[in-house]
Amino acid sequence: KQWYQRRVRADGIELNIWLVLYSRWKSLVSGTNSRTTFKRTDLWKYDLSPYDTIVVFGGEGMMDDISKKLKEELKADTDIISCRFPLDERLWTADKLIEDGPNPLWRYKQS
Repeated sequence: KQWYQRRVRADGIELNIWLVLYSRWKSLVSGTNSRTTFKRTDLWKYDLSPYDTIVVFGGEGMMDDISKKLKEELKADTDIISCRFPLDERLWTADKLIEDGPNPLWRYKQS
């Protein structure tokens, strides 16, 4: 089953209002809006510690900073998926390359 067919709860954090609105619209038309929220907020000020799973879709220039934030805030055994760009290898070791090619995905686990 796809994640959205399960009873998974998801929150999206984004500063760009257009991406927040687009995400809300996509959630509405796909029927997942009862299990998703999209917040317009500053990621750097947002507490990520309550989450068990994090998906990062960020630019190359932010990966060092997000790597530090994740390392400091996440509890043990939190799963992290990084899209397009890997986390800082000085702080994180990917336990799996999920997909290679132009849009690679890496999986990490907070220890």
